[in-house]
Amino acid sequence: MTLHLLTFFLAIILLLVFFQDLKKRTIHVGLPILIFLLALIINYISPGLTFSVILYNIAFVCINIIGLTLYFSFKSKILINPIDTFIGLGDIVFFLALTPLFSLKPFIMFFILGLLFSLLIHSVLLIFKRVKTIPLAGYLSIFIVVNILAKNIFKINTLL
Repeated sequence: MTLHLLTFFLAIILLLVFFQDLKKRTIHVGLPILIFLLALIINYISPGLTFSVILYNIAFVCINIIGLTLYFSFKSKILINPIDTFIGLGDIVFFLALTPLFSLKPFIMFFILGLLFSLLIHSVLLIFKRVKTIPLAGYLSIFIVVNILAKNIFKINTLL
């Protein structure tokens, strides 16, 4: 019961991230902190998740940031900082806040499928409105909320 209540609060905060990121293209610093704290508690309560998993997931996010930096640096032939140019700092902090929710393989699947989901949603929305930036944290929030609903209401085995 406690796990379901925590997951419900997590879904509410994720919806706040979605609406805030969609409207302002930025998220308040308190939201990823709340997500991380709830995710830590969920990690502690959930069987199969350990704190060492968080370190693996953080390493995965860091490897991706380093890869992104190297890619754009080689492409431009100068050292490029991709943060706030190609990806927002809030998006990176959001990824880090989610690290306690997944073991490594599901986190990698979430990362890939979440980015594809975001690309698909943004491509559809581009038909109706031209925007320069992608509210990645917002789209990923919706992706997680859909997974939470599928798992808890429809009993479908998802990433979470």
